[in-house]
Amino acid sequence: MAVNNGGGSVRSRGPIALSAALALVVVAALVLLLLQRGGPAASSPPSAGPTTAVTPVPVTEPPPTEAVAEKCKGQKVSFELSFIPNVQHAGFLVASKRGYYTDEGLDVEIKGAGPGVDVTQDVADGTVSLGQVDYVDIAEARLAGVPIKAVAQTYKKPFFFWYSNKDSGIADVAAWKGHTLGAIQVGDYPERDAMMLAAGLDPKKDITVVQQDFGTDDFIAGKVDIGEGVVFYHPAFLVGVNHKAWPDDFIVYRPEDNGADFASQTVAASEDFLAKDPAAVKCFLRASIRGWAATFADPKAAVTDTMTFIPEGAIPEPHQQAAINDVLPIVGSGASDKTLLQPTPDKYKATIDQLKTLGYLTEDVDVAKTYDSSFYDSMGPVPAP
Repeated sequence: MAVNNGGGSVRSRGPIALSAALALVVVAALVLLLLQRGGPAASSPPSAGPTTAVTPVPVTEPPPTEAVAEKCKGQKVSFELSFIPNVQHAGFLVASKRGYYTDEGLDVEIKGAGPGVDVTQDVADGTVSLGQVDYVDIAEARLAGVPIKAVAQTYKKPFFFWYSNKDSGIADVAAWKGHTLGAIQVGDYPERDAMMLAAGLDPKKDITVVQQDFGTDDFIAGKVDIGEGVVFYHPAFLVGVNHKAWPDDFIVYRPEDNGADFASQTVAASEDFLAKDPAAVKCFLRASIRGWAATFADPKAAVTDTMTFIPEGAIPEPHQQAAINDVLPIVGSGASDKTLLQPTPDKYKATIDQLKTLGYLTEDVDVAKTYDSSFYDSMGPVPAP
């Protein structure tokens, strides 16, 4: 009860305090009466009569509620691959084929690339919403003032390598000196140069670089002593043509094993797209991770799905079924791998440092401006395949 006290108000102790005092008086009187009538006192023996145990009712806590990721609302998103569709893109293609992007509320168009297609440029100028871009290209683009960023890391290791025949005697990278080396692509190979520097070689003087066909004809014909390969093609092709065992019949030189700690293929977007539709980026990542998990869970079925995207007659399915075994190890460790597509800032920093050492970057690049992990970190739970 409140009473007025010169314009202010204070709480009254009235009825509540009086009731408490009265209750104490009543209890004291009952105790005295029991003692006078010989009721149980502290010193009295316990009653021998039967007693009934009372079982406490357990309190069941409600199960924790799992966060629900917000679905998209029919946004159209274009995603450009790094090459013509094949098993190196299996997770993305499976996600498209099985409707995982649709489940997330996205309308995703998968676009193949190939000779003459500059995915980095297409991402930067908005020709496509997202694209597979090598991290080296992102670092060089940022130096040139092009505002693109990685939002996911597709491959945890480089997808290319070099190899020679087991009987070549070229035991390691240091033994490359004086040999011919194949190069499938035109342009720079910073990973190759980093490997050579780590082995004490001069990339410009100690080898002869020879343009190599995408297949293995030049290597088999002896035009190059050391061939260049990519995981989604050459191991399976060499075994199919030569009936050899991979990698037992070859000496394989992988960048990550020879001092070239480079980040590889990313999923990248322009800063404009990231700011315009962050929800679409999160939906895309969830569906893509689900696609890669499904690929790990059943590689054979994933390759069958992938074949529906490959131009007819371009790559036979038996080859792709063999190649998937070399692709998956650079993506992750399995369907339950919690790091699938996770950005790798430590690799980004190492890549930039090595590019500076090699002279590919003439100025420092702020690694924080080359990626944005906030989409991955806040995308919410990924549905099971």
